[in-house]
Amino acid sequence: MRWIMRLIYSTLVFAAGWLFNFVFDIQFALGVVAGWLMREGYANVGSILLDLIK
Repeated sequence: MRWIMRLIYSTLVFAAGWLFNFVFDIQFALGVVAGWLMREGYANVGSILLDLIK
């Protein structure tokens, strides 16, 4: 029983860490794309992407 509880706990910690990392990676990627679009003159599209991050 103790082994099963450790397995469940480890799985939950792994899933929480993965979701946390996923959210921050998506925010980073959107920030890079929005910055590039704004530099190229597409300020409206870049602003929309930045609003998605907030």
